[in-house]
Amino acid sequence: MSAALPWFRAYTRMVDDEKLKLLAFEDRWHFVALLCLKGEGLLDKADAPAMFMRKVAVRLGLDVRSLDEVARRLAEVGLIDRETLQPMKWEGLQMRSDTDRTAAERKRRQRAKAKAGAASETVTDESRVTGTDVTRTDIDTDIDKEDKTVKELEAVDGGHATADAPPAATPTPSKAKTATRLPEDWVLPKAWGEWALAERPDMTADAVRREADCFADYWHAKGGADARKVDWQATWRNWVRRCNGAKPGAQGSAGSRQNTGETPYQRSMRERVQEVCPSIARKAPAAPAADFFKSQAIEVQARCIEQPHQQIGGAA
Repeated sequence: MSAALPWFRAYTRMVDDEKLKLLAFEDRWHFVALLCLKGEGLLDKADAPAMFMRKVAVRLGLDVRSLDEVARRLAEVGLIDRETLQPMKWEGLQMRSDTDRTAAERKRRQRAKAKAGAASETVTDESRVTGTDVTRTDIDTDIDKEDKTVKELEAVDGGHATADAPPAATPTPSKAKTATRLPEDWVLPKAWGEWALAERPDMTADAVRREADCFADYWHAKGGADARKVDWQATWRNWVRRCNGAKPGAQGSAGSRQNTGETPYQRSMRERVQEVCPSIARKAPAAPAADFFKSQAIEVQARCIEQPHQQIGGAA
């Protein structure tokens, strides 16, 4: 929903929701807090990823690392998207009429036009011709009653009468998108590449193509639930925003996206090692990427062990 809401719709069936039952009590509150931030509009702001995560962490009373763990647990049960923190099925459960303030105004103009047309037809002329009082028509009486009701509702609702407005059609909940892996034959679409060049003026077309190769190798090599995404275009945008855009041959840290002498496969494996075994990755934080795996090798000096000649058949 585009406009910020001071409230959002919550349904009583939440207490029996199987996904929520899989979470600890504090993570259930974290999910409700993210729904509040979605209604407020914070999750839809176009902030840089790092700043965006810091803002959400502050609002939830967490540090960024703890927020990332909370997002992982909520994404595992299918309540949010881990990359964007967006709640699943939000548009299907919230009604657009909740923020529509134009329906009451349209209905008010319609009544005024109908009242003006009815008054100009017969009531005044008949009273002059017959010389007797003419009973007011049912149309005028009903319209006056409706206007009185509208004014009473405006006094209660702060000037926006909605009781007489036609009920908004309940939108049919759209089928939720299913998370999928990146296709094996994926290539960077032209529109995605043009967006990356516009978003990152410091990157050249060759740099964007290299990032696309790294993007494909990383997600093809990655396993588990995290390798499935609902919106791969949004995942690509976050990838481009977070990459450092360094040119080939530039020196970088062990955690940078462009590293000297590092192939896309080595990069994906290095990031996997850093994720699973951070203690190993921290041993040489400034080592070049090409030497990352070499530094993990254990060299053992070869030794020659002399053994005495065995006796054969009892003879020395």
